[in-house]
Amino acid sequence: MEDVSAQMSWFSSPVYSRYWQHYRQAMAWHQRHKRAYQKALEAAYGPIYHRQRERYSDWHAWESDREEGESSSDTEIECDVSNMEISEELRQYFAQTEKHREELKRQQQLDAKQQDSYVPADQDLRGTSRQASVAPPSERPGERRGAEMKKLYGEDAAKILAMEAAMQLTFDRNCDLKQPKYWPVIPLKL
Repeated sequence: MEDVSAQMSWFSSPVYSRYWQHYRQAMAWHQRHKRAYQKALEAAYGPIYHRQRERYSDWHAWESDREEGESSSDTEIECDVSNMEISEELRQYFAQTEKHREELKRQQQLDAKQQDSYVPADQDLRGTSRQASVAPPSERPGERRGAEMKKLYGEDAAKILAMEAAMQLTFDRNCDLKQPKYWPVIPLKL
């Protein structure tokens, strides 16, 4: 059995040294250009960009502490908003934004409900459609169906109900025996 440390350090082999040298150079270039881009954004848009970045700091969690230390030592632009006046247009904008957020939240809740009711094409629909209830049935099973059939077919309702039941039982038995895969019903978008 091979040594575990040998398996874990295959990448530190001298064969790969040129690759790692190139990798370090590329990452250093990437970090330098990322810092320059951030400084350009802060210079162009002011401290708002910096505050938004702090607000969504979990998006930038992958940044190293070293980079944070370097950027904090750079000069930052400060803005005093204590005496800022809020115009009526800005208030309307905030109200509209809040309304949009509420609509979006409602839409996301509706989408989540629809996603919960979604059944993949390869799942058995009969098993998921029935929900068990603890309460007893409010009417006799089949009573409503029998009344509908009696209204539609008159005297022959019992015979037609028996034929439907036989056909359903045959279908169920064949499904149990052969366990066919469901064919997905996907609409064509032409």
